[in-house]
Amino acid sequence: MSSYLLREPASALVEEIKRQPGMARRHLTERLIEAYKRDHRQGKDPAGSWVDAWENSLPVVINALDGRGLGQVEVLIEFGLPHTNADVDVLLAGVHPGSGDLSYVLVELKQQRTASVHPQRSVAVDLGYDEWKLHPVRQVQQYCQYLMQYKAVLRAKPERVAGAVLMHNAHDAEVAELFKLPASDHGRLYTMDRLEPFRKMLGARLAARPGGEAAQALIDSAEYEPPKITDVNLAARMGKPEQFQLLDDQEMAHQDVHEAVQRVRAGGTKEVIIVRGGPGSGKSAIALELRHTLALAGWDVVHASGAKALTLTLRESYTRDAPRGTKGKLKKEATRLFTYFNQLKKMGPDSCDVVICDEAHRIRRHSIDRYTPKEERENPLPQADEIIAAARVPVFLLDDWQSLRPGEVGTAEYLVERAEELGHKHTLIDLGGMFRAQGSAYYRDWVLRLLGVGAHTPQPWVPDGRMQVQLADSPEEMENFLAERKLEGFSTRIVAGFCWPWSAPDDNGELVDDVTIGTWQRPWNVKAGYAVDGAPDADFWATDPRGAAQIGCAYTAQTFEFEWVGVIIGPDLTWKGDRFSVDRTATYDPELRPRAVDDTDIDRCVRNAYHVLLTRGMVGVVVYATDEDTRDALRGHVIKTVNHPLPKPMRKIIKT
Repeated sequence: MSSYLLREPASALVEEIKRQPGMARRHLTERLIEAYKRDHRQGKDPAGSWVDAWENSLPVVINALDGRGLGQVEVLIEFGLPHTNADVDVLLAGVHPGSGDLSYVLVELKQQRTASVHPQRSVAVDLGYDEWKLHPVRQVQQYCQYLMQYKAVLRAKPERVAGAVLMHNAHDAEVAELFKLPASDHGRLYTMDRLEPFRKMLGARLAARPGGEAAQALIDSAEYEPPKITDVNLAARMGKPEQFQLLDDQEMAHQDVHEAVQRVRAGGTKEVIIVRGGPGSGKSAIALELRHTLALAGWDVVHASGAKALTLTLRESYTRDAPRGTKGKLKKEATRLFTYFNQLKKMGPDSCDVVICDEAHRIRRHSIDRYTPKEERENPLPQADEIIAAARVPVFLLDDWQSLRPGEVGTAEYLVERAEELGHKHTLIDLGGMFRAQGSAYYRDWVLRLLGVGAHTPQPWVPDGRMQVQLADSPEEMENFLAERKLEGFSTRIVAGFCWPWSAPDDNGELVDDVTIGTWQRPWNVKAGYAVDGAPDADFWATDPRGAAQIGCAYTAQTFEFEWVGVIIGPDLTWKGDRFSVDRTATYDPELRPRAVDDTDIDRCVRNAYHVLLTRGMVGVVVYATDEDTRDALRGHVIKTVNHPLPKPMRKIIKT
């Protein structure tokens, strides 16, 4: 279901902004501030830019509606885009004056008096912040596209929605560069000099008659589920121009890569692009959309990863639905197009236009393994250098807190250092969006704090109305809770810290119940290189429904997501004093067992592993800790136990 701070007909809001004249702040603004604090926002005040928009820009929209006699149009303020933490400033719902069909207008409010466009990045705009922002017209265009993909009432009905950017403080001349981006019905810029055209646009899209409330009810109802990497066909032959709708920083990163490729192919020098974001920020969506759109544009693009499960899943997706007689050829093609970091050294310098490094936090210091010839083991190149050499435009997508092994060195700081050392231009983009955990960026930050990752300090969980966080008192309770969610139609998995041995199948070819907690016993996912009846191979544990019967670890869960996930915190991470402490003696991870591994590396890798596990959920997470003192401590940080009823209905989703 959609969310918004306030919904009322325009006629009521007209009266609202006229109340209490002479006050320092409008009554409507105060209402919105209070609604923001109540709306599961942990009681925090909204950002000053939001308050300024409500106080100064919102009345311009309301008065424009009033001036056109559109009092029955329904006004939704801060309308949340489904499955994200992004909000449309104002969504207007009504009927079209000509066709009588449903009609919606998205309005983005900007306070700036001046703006300029980056000289080499057509959608990067200086709006007076510390960093470049997505062009506001492209922003609202993408919001329209996103709603058309995920809202049933707009699917295949582009004529029902329009987009506008309102910069009522700025003159045309002061933001002239913004007009260079092509406008469309889904995105057009209006300034102080264009207030009358703005009013006319509203009159052309919305009728002065009843229908707003019904239109609002429809836009607020059924949603489509966002695509997963296992659901899309990655082959450019499918011809779809878009598979993932990218928003804000995502779209800026996507456009930056396309423009860098064009510059390099036109004779420019190599450019390195680094995209950094936390779990659920859309890194993999950017990677796959780039691979798709660049291939459609005729560029030679290779996707690389350090994760076998991800790469094999993408190869399978590429060959899915292949025309008869072409599957063998496509499998060979997929092996080249979806490869591993350590294979890129075999490619010649600049042998492809773009290499997209997904999960770049898995990059190692070098590519040496047991198969590397002795003569190549002396003075090996950094693996990052091999990747940068392979393509004209290397693109790295990473999370600084998801490296899982001591030898993994992929951080934004490290890759910037390598680009500068090699003398290449680089661009660093930080992603702030959230496309997992019901769009709860607060949950993502809470996990970092809970685990003490970086310099963060734990804090209690405060329900935010998006992500569901539950605590189980036993593994049986967790399992039963997830079984109920599965009956409700949700995808589920149980994952655990690597605190138990991982056995090969027994003499009967059956999985061994390695994960033992009291009388509760369950097997890990199938060990690599083995096959077990009724269970998927290790690389497909996350994507095969049969994987729900086994326990996964960070290595098999990374990159993937599930609607509900259960996380078992083992004895390698226990609560001491006021925070988590790592016990290296409790890990069974073969990468962390050797004495030569530094304590600092083990501490980092264990915390990062639980960071991965706790951020796989799209709807909710239920946590169980094997250590009793840790469970007691978590009660003060999670609050709810699985005995608490879940809010109903949690969502209304149409499967596609």
